[in-house]
Amino acid sequence: MAFTAVGVKKHYPGVKALDGVDLEGYAGSVLGICGANGAGKSTFAKLLAGVETLTDGEITISGFPHPVRNAAEAERAGVLMMHQEPLIIDDFTVGENVWLYKLREGRDIRPWARKVDTNSAETREVLQGVGLGHLSTRQLARGLGPGQRQMLSLSRAAVTKHKIMILDETTASTSEEHFNDILRLVEREKNEGTSIIFVSHRLNEVFAMCDRIAVLRNGTLVKVLDAAETDPDEVTALMIGQALKALARPDPVHAAPDQVPALSVRDLHGGSANGVSFDVNPGEIVGLYGLVGSGRSSVARTITGQRPAAGGSIKLHGREVSLPNPTAAVAMGIAYLTEDRRLEGFVKDFDNGENMSLVALPTMAKAGVVDAKREKTRIRELISEYQVKGGTKTYTRNLSGGNQQKVVVAKWLETDPEFVVLDEPTKGIDVGARSNIYQIIHGVAARGKGILVVSSEAEELLSLCHRILVMRNGEIVAEFDPEHATTDDLVRTALTHEG
Repeated sequence: MAFTAVGVKKHYPGVKALDGVDLEGYAGSVLGICGANGAGKSTFAKLLAGVETLTDGEITISGFPHPVRNAAEAERAGVLMMHQEPLIIDDFTVGENVWLYKLREGRDIRPWARKVDTNSAETREVLQGVGLGHLSTRQLARGLGPGQRQMLSLSRAAVTKHKIMILDETTASTSEEHFNDILRLVEREKNEGTSIIFVSHRLNEVFAMCDRIAVLRNGTLVKVLDAAETDPDEVTALMIGQALKALARPDPVHAAPDQVPALSVRDLHGGSANGVSFDVNPGEIVGLYGLVGSGRSSVARTITGQRPAAGGSIKLHGREVSLPNPTAAVAMGIAYLTEDRRLEGFVKDFDNGENMSLVALPTMAKAGVVDAKREKTRIRELISEYQVKGGTKTYTRNLSGGNQQKVVVAKWLETDPEFVVLDEPTKGIDVGARSNIYQIIHGVAARGKGILVVSSEAEELLSLCHRILVMRNGEIVAEFDPEHATTDDLVRTALTHEG
């Protein structure tokens, strides 16, 4: 037995995140923790790692003299937590980030201890083990993409003593080509006797990695299953209390010969995007697929004013627009849902109501004064419409990732934009909330709005979009009709431009 959790409870103001959970972890085994948004998955992980304090109950770790009470004790007991948002120091080199925990201990300044060489052959070997062997150990970490940052964080498992490793949605920021690196890392850890907890909404990854699956719903433990004796349908039904209905792909959009595109991009340069051209018609959902570094997010950020274009043109409903900053894009009716909701999607010190009305406040004001009654009424409607857990006064930062994303989606769609860019819209979101957001996207398209969905998940785009554009090395290299394409077609094209 690696750890035992008995009667674990965690309550926040207005939210019972966990309410009496009993769970065990075994050495050399992977325990998956699944559940819908707000089920308590990440809360349990944080309690085990001592990051959060228990409201009631206790967690004991084998070999440690008393129940864990804080992060320092959990670390001494041998718990290593890998967060969904990786701890990376931008002004440190890649090598220094690998050895971050060792450097923090101060051993490099103790004369009797071996100094850490952040540019050593060992460091390069560690990076090779997580698919980052091509990086220089001496380059600054600030230029790395989300997937690379997550893999860099995971590299610390090779240089940090531990007997329990928690992976809390760590695959949410990585794309498909890195998942095999994570699988190999987990297999090495299992062989060394580590107890691994894998918190994820991606059921295909849970079944590929886990020996047992614990399903949480509304803060309680529903069931612990042997992964070899169950299937995704059963787990999904346990997560949301019912079988999930498959969402039909949207009906085809047939543009008239003289129809003006909702958005027309020509020879766009910006970031790693290099001469990108495409159109999105009114009512059309276009997917933009690519692997890490392909330029997909550069396109999203450039056409929404997050970064200035270095060249090319952007037309909205046939009229060329200048988008030097996000404010200009919003004024033109272009909404952008960021890839990183925790950093850029909402204000951490605002509650749900304040975040949801933030962008749409001008529409609720007269002579510059906000109509408070109208605002409160609309916020209550949005909470119900988007099925957000918690009330209007619940801090958005205390919600699960999926509920946070619903708040962000509601905030932007409340502005009634002409064109919507969704960058990884379901990253870190469970199957139930994912279906809910897909329905919202379909509804926006049905109202004649143009939509660009940027994603590293091929399967998502195949089920959601009318057309899919594939990017590689900053360029669009192929276009697919989802009716006649497969995941393999998209991945192969993104990797090799063979299709």
